[in-house]
Amino acid sequence: MALEKYKICPACGEHNPPSLLECRKCETDLTGIKVMDSAMEQQEAEEKQKAKDTHAGGGKPVLVRICDCGAENPPQARKCRECGEDISDIIPTTVMKEQKFTYELKAIGDEYSVTLEEPVCVIGREAGLKEYLGSKMYVSRQHAKLTIVAGKVLIENLSNTNRTFINNAAVSGTEPTPLNDGDEIGLGGMEINGERQAQAAYFTFQAKS
Repeated sequence: MALEKYKICPACGEHNPPSLLECRKCETDLTGIKVMDSAMEQQEAEEKQKAKDTHAGGGKPVLVRICDCGAENPPQARKCRECGEDISDIIPTTVMKEQKFTYELKAIGDEYSVTLEEPVCVIGREAGLKEYLGSKMYVSRQHAKLTIVAGKVLIENLSNTNRTFINNAAVSGTEPTPLNDGDEIGLGGMEINGERQAQAAYFTFQAKS
């Protein structure tokens, strides 16, 4: 038995009869929208999910109209902003756009901050940030490692004698721990009864898009 055919409205998702030129629910223009059946819809959904999984953590989905010249245009555009061609009959598609972040460590209680520019950074009294950490005796020579991967920053404790804390909880010594915007990092100390140890170092982690 043949599967039922329909047009899926790109705006509201309504399944419309193939002969309609406007969505019966929201009146969006259906000119150029391809006719589908349930099998085709399932296949398209699987492809979109696969693309989403591939780019997980490294981007965000954006709806665009792609002109024959290759230019990406807003989904409501009628003419290509690059070549001027009529693109009103091109179906908007979802693409993944890389979402770029700037990662920063800001010292708590001091006028000191640093932007993480390398994918891997080891910090400590004799490593990265040594100009600030050199006088902090509770911080080890190579205290912690920061790694930027897939849009996330991971922190790993490297010290055998001094610990690393995230929001007053000790970091595991075996696995990197992901950082979230606003997290407080303690190198060699934690906050106790509202007070921080002078020989430890404390930072706020900030992620800005």
